[in-house]
Amino acid sequence: MTIVDRLSEKSDHESVGFNRSFTSGDVGMDGSCSSSWAVGPSMPGDSPRLKPSGGCLGPTPGAAVYNGTPASVDRPKDQVMSSEDGIELPQKVLFPPERLSLKWIQVHRIGAGLQNMGNTCFLNSALQCLTYTPPLANFMLSREHSKTCHEPGFCMMCTMQNHMIQVFANSGNVIKPIGVLNELKRIAKHFRYGSQEDAHEFLRYTVDAMQKSCLPGTK
Repeated sequence: MTIVDRLSEKSDHESVGFNRSFTSGDVGMDGSCSSSWAVGPSMPGDSPRLKPSGGCLGPTPGAAVYNGTPASVDRPKDQVMSSEDGIELPQKVLFPPERLSLKWIQVHRIGAGLQNMGNTCFLNSALQCLTYTPPLANFMLSREHSKTCHEPGFCMMCTMQNHMIQVFANSGNVIKPIGVLNELKRIAKHFRYGSQEDAHEFLRYTVDAMQKSCLPGTK
């Protein structure tokens, strides 16, 4: 359905007389509310009018409704959308939705606990939340990222992958999250080892660092 500006239609209708009718798409519960609308021939100085032939409400005054879309419509390049919902497709898909599984692909025993290394409870709690998020854990435990990662320096995805693998490999034990703790300053510059930090803030910076590890470039 296309909404056509009435102002632009007016000039065309005034120059050339026409007679077009169409049926509104509104139907009542009992099926009796169906009305036809016609645009009568235009006379000099008259503006086109929608004439209801029934008692039902029709299209909004000031707009003409036509079924179908013109075969060719000139649109600015910046208005051309590449998907049905009007959102441009991403340049890179980090993880295709068809591969997303909200359940555990493989059954695991409860992983290791995390030792407090001195005011690191904020870090431990966030890491445990991420470790036991099935879609993320499924991907990390598959080691898929490290197989294609070519980052010679800090990579948060590789750091999280190594941490999760270590957690599930030491079920029933307690481990030290040294791998993540050593990268604390790279996750967020203002984090200080030994300081009491906010768990939610650390979680946000960690997820952001993981996303940056999957995107090309440094910014």
